[in-house]
Amino acid sequence: MFFKIFELFDKVKIKKIGIFLFIFLMGIYFFMNSSVSAKIEDKIIYYPINNNAAPVRITPEESVQDIYFCSRDGIKLNGWYIKAKGDEPTVIYCHGQGENLSQWQNVAQMLADNGYGVFMIDYRGHGKSEGCPFESGLYIDLESSINYLVNCKKADRNNIILWGRSLGGAVVADVASRDKYKAVILESTFTNLRDEAIHLTSTGIAESEFGFWSALSTKFVKFFPITQKFATDTKIFRIKSPLLIGGSANDTTVPVKMSYKLGTLNPQAKLFISDKGSHHESEWFFPEVINFLKSVQ
Repeated sequence: MFFKIFELFDKVKIKKIGIFLFIFLMGIYFFMNSSVSAKIEDKIIYYPINNNAAPVRITPEESVQDIYFCSRDGIKLNGWYIKAKGDEPTVIYCHGQGENLSQWQNVAQMLADNGYGVFMIDYRGHGKSEGCPFESGLYIDLESSINYLVNCKKADRNNIILWGRSLGGAVVADVASRDKYKAVILESTFTNLRDEAIHLTSTGIAESEFGFWSALSTKFVKFFPITQKFATDTKIFRIKSPLLIGGSANDTTVPVKMSYKLGTLNPQAKLFISDKGSHHESEWFFPEVINFLKSVQ
């Protein structure tokens, strides 16, 4: 009798523990999908990005215009504009995460030296742009910069080129998947945010920024229910514009296998893999970009 009572008590105890664990896990799940989770996600994705904006140092023939314009949802954005020579296209340049436009003045100089117009933009929360960044907001910012060029600088929409590096490539891929442009360039662009997070944590690269233990943090980002996806791999096949994908074999931040993967998802794209350079500089890509732009003239 005693053992039967104990056995019944044990079953009841186990059942209660099971119910408790279920409620606990469901609580975690709903927490992860709440606004609190979204704020945690923002902190992980968008580390400080509005500092150290440098003054204009380049000297193109056409002056660099430091301009402000508004996104369609009212956020004040900053950009640098250089007018194209003659009928040459204008390139809208979207930088990566943890950066601002002033860090890529060599890109603007190179394009301007070859006669192209340049519009380098800082998304919301980056550089001198106002607001707080989030995925759809960054897409809105690029769309708004295109509209600004067309409406205020009288650029031909069919003569605009989109160039994005790293996170900027994911922003460009989204916008370019919904409309056609003169050309599209993706430099060192990851397949999607979760893949990139898993790479950064599993290799320990993220530890210097966040102090994560790689084994634990990799499991966390693998199963964390993210709301911001930056999923270039699910959109790139819809890009109908001439497309150049570039990656460096020495890139440890966005592994070159991601460039190869994106290339297979859009067989019409031109894939360029360099055995020089790294993620944090772009000179290795310049000659290929110019050759590509000349090919789409």
